[in-house]
Amino acid sequence: MRVYEIGRGYQATEIDTGDAARRFLAWLADGAGPVLAGVVRTWLMLPPDGGGLGALAESDRDVTALLAEVAALCRRAAAAPGSRAPQ
Repeated sequence: MRVYEIGRGYQATEIDTGDAARRFLAWLADGAGPVLAGVVRTWLMLPPDGGGLGALAESDRDVTALLAEVAALCRRAAAAPGSRAPQ
């Protein structure tokens, strides 16, 4: 994958897509960021015919528990040697 690094004067460089996928999953699973929580909440409410669960969580605690499980799976996937993001 050819990219231009913003922090380095837009210098062109090659990045391994597997490494980029692992780094993305690590970022996504970071509990400090609100991105994964938003994705989980959206997926919960998305109708089943759209690929979601089609449900409303009973409480924020339920969403937090699901979020923790998803984050743990992302971390394991990102840490696995030779792992690649699902395509």
